[in-house]
Amino acid sequence: MNGDVSAIKLFSGKSSRSGKPDRTQKSAGMPHMLKKMKVPGPKAARDDDSNEAALVAKKKKVLLITLVSAAAVCAVFAGVGAYAQSTNVIFPRITLDGVPVGNLTAAQAADALTTANVDTADDRELKVTLPAGCEMTLSAKQAGCYLAAPDAAEYAFQWCHDGSFFKNTLNYIKCAAVGRTLVSANGAKLDENYLKKQTKEAAAKVELALMNGSVQVGETEITVVKGASAVQLDENDLYNTLKKALQSGTYTPIKYTATKSGGKTEEIDLQELFNSVHREPQSAVYDPSTKAATESVTGLSFDLENAKKLWDEAQNGEKVTIPIITTEPEVTTEKLNSMLFSTLLSQKSTSLSGSSAARINNITKATASINGIILNPGEEFSYNQALGQRTKASGYQSAGAYSGGQVVQEVGGGICQVSSTLYYCTLIANMSITSRTNHYFGVNYLPAGLDATVSWPSPDFKFKNSSAYPIKLTAGVSGGSVTIQIYGSNPDGISVKMTTESFKTSDGFGAVSYRWVYDKNGDLIQKSKEASSTYHYHTSNTPEAPNPTQKATATPAPPSATATPTATPAPTQPEAPATTASVASPAA
Repeated sequence: MNGDVSAIKLFSGKSSRSGKPDRTQKSAGMPHMLKKMKVPGPKAARDDDSNEAALVAKKKKVLLITLVSAAAVCAVFAGVGAYAQSTNVIFPRITLDGVPVGNLTAAQAADALTTANVDTADDRELKVTLPAGCEMTLSAKQAGCYLAAPDAAEYAFQWCHDGSFFKNTLNYIKCAAVGRTLVSANGAKLDENYLKKQTKEAAAKVELALMNGSVQVGETEITVVKGASAVQLDENDLYNTLKKALQSGTYTPIKYTATKSGGKTEEIDLQELFNSVHREPQSAVYDPSTKAATESVTGLSFDLENAKKLWDEAQNGEKVTIPIITTEPEVTTEKLNSMLFSTLLSQKSTSLSGSSAARINNITKATASINGIILNPGEEFSYNQALGQRTKASGYQSAGAYSGGQVVQEVGGGICQVSSTLYYCTLIANMSITSRTNHYFGVNYLPAGLDATVSWPSPDFKFKNSSAYPIKLTAGVSGGSVTIQIYGSNPDGISVKMTTESFKTSDGFGAVSYRWVYDKNGDLIQKSKEASSTYHYHTSNTPEAPNPTQKATATPAPPSATATPTATPAPTQPEAPATTASVASPAA
């Protein structure tokens, strides 16, 4: 019985304290239990069905949208594909060798390439610098990597249209979205045989150059391969490098560096190299045997510090190029030949008035001895050497001369007029005087201070050609005068004037001569004291003895510094201003 009661309690809900069933909870017990047990009731079952239906409907809607979208995409893709297949232009946003050709026909693209000067030549070349200073040039045409403008444009068109429907459509979409860069070389077929042959020949050339990497001296540079024994060229690597360069279509010159073989880099004695290369410039001079200018020599050297820097920075196998510094001589062969004796540097005529026939004979022989003499720059002229000893056997005659403070008859008398006239010319020609002696007595054919006496074997008159060009002497007797000229070159327009200042002495008089040198504009460059000369009075009452009243004491004014002397003295060039009167007979 108790068990029955328990069962009743179990199914009837809570009991009261009196043990009787609680009637108030009778209707709520089952649902509560069901809820607790999560067993759906009638209403919950209806909600779940509704949600499931909504979910199914949503899935159907999504599927429908997806199918519609896919159909739309397929329709668009098909439309784009149809357009891509049918269009006769290159796809949009395509550049060929850097030239925009998108949306152009093949013919229009060819015109665009031609206008841009791309692939319009018969060929293109790839220049390659190799180790040891070797070089090679590859022909794009022979390598099969060259397309002329029409062919390049056709390649671009075929790239767009030569695939399947699907591929062409995808290419069109990609081009329209992000563009595409094409290289015409990719449209050609590489001739591997040509490239392999060229590579093999270049490798052999480099190997030979590395073996013979000695110093080579050219006209403008010195070259030497650094570390020739430490370099090895990989022929396969060179081939791949050249192939990649050709197929890139850029044809930018490339420099190929070889790999190291592990050998030791040789050092070079740059100072020894400098000593072997260095030479001083040498100006051309006149060659009497050829009557023309000798070959001038250009000076050579190089910057030692710069050469060391170039050597240190160079890699093994690299040809180090050291620039040669050339120094042209002051006078080149061409310049000298063009200017040879082109300018009359000076000219002077002195009168033979009062001279005897014997004196004129001697003067004529003296002028013949110096006529045509040519002096190269730096060469010295000796009057005694040019004339030789004056003897009767050589054709000289006795004539008046100064000797031992007396006027005497001497073989060769009168030749001092030639030496004095020549002395004056050398001064005006701006030559360097190395030996000159004035007469014991004054002469009447030149102002005091501008004469030069000679005798055998001394005194002698000597001068040096101090110009940069050869000079030529001409001398002769004509019309009662002895005339001497000096020809040379005067590119700078230098001119000279001579002045003298006179003074008294206890038994005669003296003169100081000055040389005034002007540039081509007439501006004074230099004034220098040339010589100081003293002369004695004759002690006899001969007509040649000077009259004391004839001695000039005034000091002549120097020429104005603003005067403009002629660059080439005229044949009638005036003498320097005389500061003493004529004081002697034409004995010397």
